[in-house]
Amino acid sequence: MLLLKRILSTGLLLLLVSYSFAQNKNLVGKVLDTLDRPIAYANVVAVNQTTQKIGGFSISDADGRFKIGLVPGSEYLLRVTFVGYRQFELKLTEWTDQELLKIVLSRDETMLDQVEVVTELPITMKGDTLTYKTDAFTTGTERKLREVLEKLPGFEVDDNGEVKVQGKKVDKVMVDGKNFFDGDTKLATKNLPANAVDRVQVLKNYNEIAPVRGLDNDENLALNIQLKDGKKNMVFGDVSAGAGSEERYLGHVNAFYYAPKVNLNLIADANNVGELAFTLQDYFRFSGGLANLSGKSGSTLNVNAEDMGIPMAQRNNARDLRTELAAVNLNYNPSSRWLHSGFLIGSASKNKLGSSSQRTYLRTDENNQETLTSVNTVENKSGLLKYAVTFTPKEETYVKYSFFGKLADIGNQNFQDSDFGNTQQQVISYQSRQPYAIQQKGEWFHAPSDKRVFSMEVNWEKKYQNPLYDLTTSQNPFGGLVPLLDRDTYRFLQNQDIKTRTVEGVFNYYAILNPTNHFNWSLGYTNTGQSLVGSVDQGDTSLEEGLQEFENDSRFDFQDLYLGMTYKTKWKSLIISPSLYLHNYTWIDTQMEEKMAHDKLLLLPGMYAKWNIRSNRSLTYRFSTQTNFMDIQKLAQGLVISDYNSVFRGNRQLDNGLFYTQSIGYNHFDFFSSLNIFGNLSWTRKHQDLVNTTDFSGINRILSVRNIAPVNESLTASLNGDKRFQTFKVSGGGNWNNYSTNSLVDQNLVNNSQFTHSYFFKFTSTFMKTVEVDLGYSWDQNFYKSTNARNTFSTHSPKIEVDWDIWKGLKLNSDYTYNAYLNKASATTSTFDFLNAFLSYQGKSSPWEFRLTVWNILDTRSIRRDSFTENLISTYSYLVQPRYGLLSVKWDL
Repeated sequence: MLLLKRILSTGLLLLLVSYSFAQNKNLVGKVLDTLDRPIAYANVVAVNQTTQKIGGFSISDADGRFKIGLVPGSEYLLRVTFVGYRQFELKLTEWTDQELLKIVLSRDETMLDQVEVVTELPITMKGDTLTYKTDAFTTGTERKLREVLEKLPGFEVDDNGEVKVQGKKVDKVMVDGKNFFDGDTKLATKNLPANAVDRVQVLKNYNEIAPVRGLDNDENLALNIQLKDGKKNMVFGDVSAGAGSEERYLGHVNAFYYAPKVNLNLIADANNVGELAFTLQDYFRFSGGLANLSGKSGSTLNVNAEDMGIPMAQRNNARDLRTELAAVNLNYNPSSRWLHSGFLIGSASKNKLGSSSQRTYLRTDENNQETLTSVNTVENKSGLLKYAVTFTPKEETYVKYSFFGKLADIGNQNFQDSDFGNTQQQVISYQSRQPYAIQQKGEWFHAPSDKRVFSMEVNWEKKYQNPLYDLTTSQNPFGGLVPLLDRDTYRFLQNQDIKTRTVEGVFNYYAILNPTNHFNWSLGYTNTGQSLVGSVDQGDTSLEEGLQEFENDSRFDFQDLYLGMTYKTKWKSLIISPSLYLHNYTWIDTQMEEKMAHDKLLLLPGMYAKWNIRSNRSLTYRFSTQTNFMDIQKLAQGLVISDYNSVFRGNRQLDNGLFYTQSIGYNHFDFFSSLNIFGNLSWTRKHQDLVNTTDFSGINRILSVRNIAPVNESLTASLNGDKRFQTFKVSGGGNWNNYSTNSLVDQNLVNNSQFTHSYFFKFTSTFMKTVEVDLGYSWDQNFYKSTNARNTFSTHSPKIEVDWDIWKGLKLNSDYTYNAYLNKASATTSTFDFLNAFLSYQGKSSPWEFRLTVWNILDTRSIRRDSFTENLISTYSYLVQPRYGLLSVKWDL
């Protein structure tokens, strides 16, 4: 009966869509110049002569074609404009969608102010800049930038605030040309008020450094959010406060000030309702925009991540979340030559997580099943600081100094119960660390002529980690692997100090032969030094025998001197850019005063090619060779406790891995048909790959790492598309990932293959101009097969979202998601669903908004997830936040 209701509801929606679709009739045409050549990106606007409002608009495609859906029975003024041409106007009362309307524009070199007129139209294109006039796409009920971007053609915003335009990820967000918190898309999309946004500019091939624009192959994509004139030279933003049942609370402040010389942004937040303004993941990914210089040369030194062993909390996997944030961003232009910028972000959180997992250890015997329950409390305090000063005395010279620092204090208390066959084990562990990083970077770019460009970049970085692991367990955690005397309770206290210092520099010379050919010569040097000191103390100080295996006193020095050449040429619509880097590596590994020295010479080729098939279609090919070295934590041979049932031993015999990656990307963005298609195919072969090894004793494991001769491969593909019709939009796509990896388990070679594929479909439409409905469906399936086990996991997730402008400022937002999960090997099925609703009221021109929110109305208590490693398959059941309500008030500044 329930399924029947769902089918009937869907059918009714489709009927409504069909009815709405039938009300419009297409006007199709073609824009040409006086020589009968098509004009791309001309603006075509139809103004209703009765209401004097825009009835429809379009942009001509590469063939000059356009299409507009108009309501018959009205008179329209058709206006066609393009920079450098006289404006064309034609009154229309009758038209047919079968005949092509031919429009010829004649040149008018005297109309220099035409640019200003064009920018007021819905969409304009000038060079690599695509500008959207947001009022033409929004309804005025949007709250934040995220909701504005979702209305623009070709834009996607995911749940984490990441933005894609025409299938490509946005690298930076600016406001009025200035960086907003280092260009972070999440902070921008979730905090910038929608009513302050006038235009959104898409800047393709963005590079803020004028002397080298067009010389690299990065294809960076940036957004510039242009504010309305009424939002400048004044403070604007909003303040929210809310309270609810079970002591729920929310407080949020956005304050913005934009003037010609000073931009100031303030964001503050405190809540326990799962609104994650800034997460622990955000802290670890923030780099201050100061990327390592050697990355472009194909050389990588893998320094272990700072978040190892720290569970990450989100609304859908934590039963309690408390977060606090205070963030300030500043841009100051005392003159046209100088720019001072920076930000300060402080955050704190206390999150409680609970899970139950069924774990399958990939051993050669059949006794490999464990049930594990965990209760975690994660607390963290963190801070990030960046300051940068830029000096541009003239367009051909660019000088910049940047300082970036971050620090944190993180603690994770974990209570676990393990059931492995007839063995019951209780585990209490506490992990803490106070990592910090300091980085300074200097940049100089100078173009003494239009034939030569010089640049010099220097980077200095210092990192520190001090992970502490306090482990108490009722069973010998390393039984048979490490000699320990039998005790009723075992307790271990592990301390480590890990220091990393990096100095690197690169000098570049660009020889520009002509507008379509240039060479880039690079000379670079990287010096990385690391030290690791670690030990383990047992709770009973009389038992010290055997713990010497846990002592580490290691140093690692790594040097990379390289010379590179890149050639870039353009022939009509084709760009080809081969590169070649010669590296001389030397590294010294010192452990317990015993030294091992190595050196190696490697040649790393690369290739970039792009075919601009049409102005709206392109095909991009990339080939890269990357060498991959491990850091001191993978080399140190003293044992390190990594979990309650596993220890890790480094391998100082490690050599580098060599990876070859080829990728092809296709981009199709069509204004005429409103059809957009984006696809990517990538293949990676890993030679002498560094893989984990596992030796089992029951469920206890000794882990290590080594180079392996068999080649590891991965093949990934994605295809996404969307099409807009007159009254609705459909989008869909899929992702396919196939991995074939080899590892060693109990000294046996094991091949692991994993194939994951996921699909999604979304339908969006607006009914009666007041109700917007999004229907979505996604399906994820994971096939996992190894020498010792195989399994299949799948999740089906239909979803519906409704935005309903009920009456004069009264608005209802609601979303419902149903999930059906299957673990095929254990025949475990699980269904869980979420329903949220938000009722708000804001009178016309009123600064006050009142909002009633109810999360998890169905009071779902857990969800299912799965994960894979080379020695373990896990199926998790996570506790989630229960149902609660919140009443909040927002005041627009």
